[in-house]
Amino acid sequence: MDRAGKGLASELLALKKASGSSFAQLSEKTHYAKSSWERWVNGKQFPPRDAVESLARLCDTDPAQLLALWDEEEARRTAPEPEPEGEPEGPEAAEVAPEPEEAPRKRRGLWAALVLAVLLVAGAGTYAAVALTGDAELPKPKAIVKVAGPATGCEATGCEGKDPKKMNCGADAVTVRTGSIPKDLVIELRYSRACKAAWGRITFAEIGATVVVNNSDGAAQADVVHYDRDVYTPLIAAPDDGSVWVCAALPKKGGKDGPRSCTGRFIPSEEQSSQGS
Repeated sequence: MDRAGKGLASELLALKKASGSSFAQLSEKTHYAKSSWERWVNGKQFPPRDAVESLARLCDTDPAQLLALWDEEEARRTAPEPEPEGEPEGPEAAEVAPEPEEAPRKRRGLWAALVLAVLLVAGAGTYAAVALTGDAELPKPKAIVKVAGPATGCEATGCEGKDPKKMNCGADAVTVRTGSIPKDLVIELRYSRACKAAWGRITFAEIGATVVVNNSDGAAQADVVHYDRDVYTPLIAAPDDGSVWVCAALPKKGGKDGPRSCTGRFIPSEEQSSQGS
């Protein structure tokens, strides 16, 4: 792994040491294998983004700095390498005198260059004259091109019940609300402004735990942890003036419902207004 990747690996190693967890314990607390953590932390392999975020949250650390480092390295790793400028070697490197049939072509090229130079000089003189007399309008500035957001596969109610990853809603998604059932699982409300949709996610959960995302229009989407220790719901519309929230519950034990908890409500229009002020 290169120097930037080693920088990320050193941060992961520092977090692991601070947590006091072994690779086996990291595997138990996340849905990644012990061997994978050993490769990532020791810089043998570049880790997935979700693994970096999981380790940060496991260590009660704000993942923003680590994720920024991950994004920078991922962009550098995936950027196309510039093609090397080849230089002729050997006998081909020596200057070769033009063949007789090339001479007319070179003379024509020289005449074309001279004509172009004359035309450019004449054009510059004409432009200067127009500028002095003010008889013509100067070129108008070009309009500013707005950069579009991430390309998504759905928007608002058109996203209902669809997978956020397949719809590319995760491209600009942020965790806007969090909650937990202490010592059992972490609850997250994920929101995509480009898709105008949201979804719920739980991590560090046991099999049978459920997560439900709701909106103020009465719609809901849910899922259950069938294996590993995390799961996320399908998408739900997140209207600007409406609200969305996520609830989670532990599995039933002894015929009784498990503990349940919810995040706070998120209203997109209020959040955008506070960011703009």
